[in-house]
Amino acid sequence: MKVRLVFEQDRLVAVKLPKRPPQNLTPDALRYLAQSLAAMPLAFPQTTAFRRRVWEAVARIPFGQTLTYGQLAAQIGHPGAVRAVGGACAANRLLLAVPCHRVVSAAKGDVGGFALGQEWKRTLLALEAAALAQG
Repeated sequence: MKVRLVFEQDRLVAVKLPKRPPQNLTPDALRYLAQSLAAMPLAFPQTTAFRRRVWEAVARIPFGQTLTYGQLAAQIGHPGAVRAVGGACAANRLLLAVPCHRVVSAAKGDVGGFALGQEWKRTLLALEAAALAQG
């Protein structure tokens, strides 16, 4: 899988993934990539304090776990801001490092949006679950 990392000085500012998830992406490779990216110094773009709080909270969601948009909104002290949380996730350029794919819809069967589409989001969530199942 080709992953392009964009840096400004010594901080990661964007992670660019292919348009479609590769067929050969394994749970172990995803875990390694997610851990490596999360350990890098990040540079969030200039944004609102709200979006920054959303991204910081998303960055703390553990591998293989999810929160709903509503749970995340409540966690950051804005329980009525579910759509705004979704908007912040959509504006996230630090894919996998700030794992917005771990924020899902409360509606059964609906994972919610993702910058690269639902196929990517479903693939990432399935690979994380498989990685946890493998130990």
